[in-house]
Amino acid sequence: MLYVKGNHEKKVEKRINDLGLENLTAFCPSRTEVRVWSDRKKKIQVPLLSRVVFIHSTETERAHVFGIPGTVRYLYDQGQPGIVRDVEIEQLRSVLESTDILSHTTEEFKPGTALQLDGYGLDNQEGVVVKSTKNNVWIALSSVGFVVKLQIN
Repeated sequence: MLYVKGNHEKKVEKRINDLGLENLTAFCPSRTEVRVWSDRKKKIQVPLLSRVVFIHSTETERAHVFGIPGTVRYLYDQGQPGIVRDVEIEQLRSVLESTDILSHTTEEFKPGTALQLDGYGLDNQEGVVVKSTKNNVWIALSSVGFVVKLQIN
């Protein structure tokens, strides 16, 4: 995963793919939004994840991306470059291409938000977000009387 400057996601994706390197490709998931101005409406492509571009490369070709304007750094997870499996990228692509889904959004974990924890290994539990940082979320579980720290990507 590559972290890029704001509003550079599609430009960086295009430039990486235009390099013509066999083992280096980029993917920036995006959605179509209708933006309304006082005199017109326009459909535009908006990145699904701001400032993130997924890349697939070999170890020897990883450094080529830093010659492209707009790239900042790689995203790391526990000291290692963040890795997203091919199956996860394909699932993301299929969700974006699906006609059954009318809209989707991404949201931050904000303090005070109630959160259903079924997808996090705590079945039939609901908690309230107490605090969140870049990689962690602290959730208060009133039913058991303690706070759980979840590590997120």
